[in-house]
Amino acid sequence: MRPLPLALIAATLATLAAGAAPARADDGPFFDPAATYAVPLGAAPTRGPADAPVTIVEFSDFSCKYCNRAQRVVEHLERRYAGQIRWVFRHLPLDYDDPLAAEASLAAHAQGRFWPMHDRLFAIHGRIDRAAVELIAADLGLDLTRFRGDLDSRAHRAAIDDDVAAAVALGVEGTPVFFVNGRPLIGSQSLGVFTRVVDEELARAAALVVDGAVPARVYEHLTAAGKPTADGTVEESYARPVLDPLATYRVGTGLDGHALGPDDALVTVVEWSDFECPYCARNAPTIARLRAEYPDDVRVVFRHLPLPGHPHAQLAAEAAVAAAAQGQFWPFHDRLFAAQDRLTRADLEAIATDLGLDLPAFRAALDERRHHAAVADDAAAGATLGVEGTPTMFVNGSPVEGAAAWDQIKLIVEARLDEARSLVARGVDRRDVYSVIMGAAGGAERGDPSRMPRAQSVGQLELMADDRHDAVTAACRGRDAARAGAMAGRLKGARRDNARQTCAAYGIDLP
Repeated sequence: MRPLPLALIAATLATLAAGAAPARADDGPFFDPAATYAVPLGAAPTRGPADAPVTIVEFSDFSCKYCNRAQRVVEHLERRYAGQIRWVFRHLPLDYDDPLAAEASLAAHAQGRFWPMHDRLFAIHGRIDRAAVELIAADLGLDLTRFRGDLDSRAHRAAIDDDVAAAVALGVEGTPVFFVNGRPLIGSQSLGVFTRVVDEELARAAALVVDGAVPARVYEHLTAAGKPTADGTVEESYARPVLDPLATYRVGTGLDGHALGPDDALVTVVEWSDFECPYCARNAPTIARLRAEYPDDVRVVFRHLPLPGHPHAQLAAEAAVAAAAQGQFWPFHDRLFAAQDRLTRADLEAIATDLGLDLPAFRAALDERRHHAAVADDAAAGATLGVEGTPTMFVNGSPVEGAAAWDQIKLIVEARLDEARSLVARGVDRRDVYSVIMGAAGGAERGDPSRMPRAQSVGQLELMADDRHDAVTAACRGRDAARAGAMAGRLKGARRDNARQTCAAYGIDLP
């Protein structure tokens, strides 16, 4: 194919909308979400194993707010599928005449520092001038003379042109656009959508390997017969997980220290919440009343979902996990909801002091962002179920969205209690009730599988190999070296190697 003239590329880019999905003519072609497209990798920066079963190519722009929003989903995916995804970043700068951020990222790439520069550029939404990007380069330890020379000579403009030409040839007309083993995901899609497609592609890749394909060639095999360009006639539609109020979902019990109530409670209420959410604060007295009125029969579990629009929510969540590490989650939880307008770092430290926490340990946890990954995993687990707002509760797996009135939640709890008592009457031990209910539930979350309900009465005590790998890496992300080590002993081969690599990134050496 003859390369498209740059003038045509520039003209195409000039028509782009700076939105989540490409703007097209009414009769223009669309990508078929069920089809595979032949997406070239070019010489683009990559991250992850070259023989990963899933390759995700992203066409993106550092100044696009939807691309920035998508990075949070990317972060969750990287943790959930550690070692299973190769990321490929291709540039589609909306400001084609002056793609300074893109050129700076490739100048950093020439010195082996693309991804740190990538992260910094997204952190400031790509809004930089020459002086600012040089400061970032200096902070990253780049050779500034070489870096400046690359920018002055436009050394990487040709690589950007190649990315843009590839995008235009495929029919990509906006950012962000992802191709998961060649399958298109247009715009800033939810984690649930990404997870569904990645799971499907992992199965497709595994089938190829079983048939004799070399792992390093899986991407080429999967995309060899892919379509060369957008050719659908129906606009893309991506099914997001939607909670069904009549369904029962398999829901885990989250992080250590976040449950309140007896382990043999007949009803477990799992709540995804945000300390800066006013509706969650309104729901907190309802949760407290449940515990007061059903002290022997109800266990409540708090799970984190700090929302992007709440600037203090993430740090407050990490602080609460740090308090949990010292056995003080619930007192800390109560103080946070009692003072939602005071959630700065200084406020969090003042609460820790008032509660008698070990302040140096608490500060170190916040300084090191020690619990950032654990909070993100909690949020990701909710997202894959279909939790998109706070508060969202699951009463023995039955979803309740929003701050429920007391009469409503009491009615639901009473109904679940009747079901649980019926199980006990049929011989199920109280401590196994939740596990038995979860054994028949659907929509399994993507949290730590070792924290999924498993009971002797349903024969689910032993983790499968993949679950054990995921449980070990989840423990490492939570900085729980003892727990990770205890579960790692039965890992073998590639799973053990991958777990060791992941855990080493968190400072934990597996035995």
